[in-house]
Amino acid sequence: MVASMAEEVHDPTRQLPLALTWAIPISFVLGLIYLLPILFTLPDITTLLNVAGGQPIGVLFELIMGSKGGGFGMWIIIFGIGLFCAISISCAASRATWSFARDKAIPLHRVWSKVNHPLGDVPVNAYMLSLVIQLLLGLIFLGSTAAFNAFVGVAVICLGASYVMPIAICVANGRRDMADAPFNLGKWGYAINIFAILWMAFEIVLFSMPAVIPVTQVTMNYASVVFVGFAAISAI
Repeated sequence: MVASMAEEVHDPTRQLPLALTWAIPISFVLGLIYLLPILFTLPDITTLLNVAGGQPIGVLFELIMGSKGGGFGMWIIIFGIGLFCAISISCAASRATWSFARDKAIPLHRVWSKVNHPLGDVPVNAYMLSLVIQLLLGLIFLGSTAAFNAFVGVAVICLGASYVMPIAICVANGRRDMADAPFNLGKWGYAINIFAILWMAFEIVLFSMPAVIPVTQVTMNYASVVFVGFAAISAI
């Protein structure tokens, strides 16, 4: 979520790359601390795959802790983290929506680019647009868990694609735009950029694969279909 703060820090060309650089090792260490205990105590996989709705985290914690109370205690921590993530994601989405509207890149851009001064310098209209879209996507879960999981799964793919496109353009231009950048990665720039492009291409394929075999209409990963649909809408 660091990149979404580009227009809200004093020196983004220096501060954002540093924040991104530190976010990776910090997330790696915290991820290990969170994931290793779960992997060492993971219950039967078949039981987790058969959980209604395809969201096994609650059942996972209940089986690990051995009681509903213990499982709820573990789950409430994840719920709290998810709540704060949802707030930051909604904020970032509204800023991105406003940025596109400011550049006249979405329909009714005059409405969504308005900053409501009585409520502070906040793009309330853009925030409400992104919020309504999120709520509508959330309603998909009531009709089809497979479709909902496709929309959730495509988020990582879309974020990866949005990050890799400027990197690919930079490499195609011979990294000329990075010549006077304060954080240009020096002599390692080309290698790091090419590795990032290859890694993201691999990741997009990886996140498009189904979670289980054999693949059925329910277990199929439709993230690739949604990704192509989003790409077409964006292009139009």
